[in-house]
Amino acid sequence: MKKTIAFAALGISVFVVAVIFKRGVSAKWMLAAHAVSQVSPKSAESLQVKIDTLKKANKNPDRRRGASRMELSEAELESYVFYSLKDDIPAQLDSVDVQLGPGTVASDTQLTFMSDSTGNPIVDSLIGGTHNLFLKGKLVGEQGRGKFDLDEIRVDGIPVPKILIQTLFDKYVKPDYPEADLKEPFDLPYGIQQLKLEPGKATVVY
Repeated sequence: MKKTIAFAALGISVFVVAVIFKRGVSAKWMLAAHAVSQVSPKSAESLQVKIDTLKKANKNPDRRRGASRMELSEAELESYVFYSLKDDIPAQLDSVDVQLGPGTVASDTQLTFMSDSTGNPIVDSLIGGTHNLFLKGKLVGEQGRGKFDLDEIRVDGIPVPKILIQTLFDKYVKPDYPEADLKEPFDLPYGIQQLKLEPGKATVVY
């Protein structure tokens, strides 16, 4: 949710995933293809309303779990990342293209790093500028628990070895989200019982 150039970019990617998990927009939803024109403050607002609905339902002790469902569109997910999470991403987010498939989620993002983004002149000289980041993984959500398996990361078209991911995750994500763990299942937020990913949409059962 950034190698030499790729290293920092991969870190940002994993950071974005973690932020979305933290906010309750399961990493799953986080990422999927739409025209730029469909990314809008209105779509971001629409997803926020749905998140608020989930929160409210979760606080109702008399409500039966799993009795309701809602759909999340790719445009809503992209817009939420772009407008609502943008300030949480330690790089300039130029664009985000989310691609939902059967049990999979992917994102194609463009990030611009400032020339002094890390404070290390050597690293900054390598990662400064604009880079394209592609991330894809499998996401399942059943019985209130979710599991995200990261399958692929590419930076500027170059595949990133999986062995680097945990190191970068520890460096960029763990300091702010100490409980985050890429390898472990997690509780779905706001009383969500099931999450189903299909081409173009995510269905939430709560």
